[in-house]
Amino acid sequence: MSKPINVYSIPELRQTLDDALPEVFARHELKQSFRLIDTKLVIGYGIALVAAASFLLDKKFEFDEVLLYQKILVGSYVFLSTVYWYFTKFVQKGITYEGVDKKGRSITVKTFFENNEPLYHVTFMTQGDFDLKTALPVNKVFNEQGFLQTDLLYQWIGQQLTTLETKKAD
Repeated sequence: MSKPINVYSIPELRQTLDDALPEVFARHELKQSFRLIDTKLVIGYGIALVAAASFLLDKKFEFDEVLLYQKILVGSYVFLSTVYWYFTKFVQKGITYEGVDKKGRSITVKTFFENNEPLYHVTFMTQGDFDLKTALPVNKVFNEQGFLQTDLLYQWIGQQLTTLETKKAD
């Protein structure tokens, strides 16, 4: 069982529910895809390498000797930082989970809370542009002491996946 949280804190609710999603989807036999996370890491490591190279050049050589290289490194740093910002703002925007089912179909899940209401808004998206937008009242999956009841979350996600499957069949 997880540790209790303050159910009146939206950030704690979001963090706990988002962290529970991979386990719940694994129970529904979906395999998590780390494509977006890996891309974000590669860009971040590229930024760190450029910064480290700039630091090493600055420490080992005189300013006039490496000015051209520093300009290239600063330009690379700005470019990679812009790519990172664009990726998190427009590509990854709100995606909490990506997974693939046994049949090879991918499912993407976006989550958010709106206006500090205790409704966990979840959007299920599939390859064929089938979307299911729904909201989970958090008091259905948290008890009075603030413990997440993962079995109830598992059942709710299962109902949503069934609804998504029937929607795709139509």
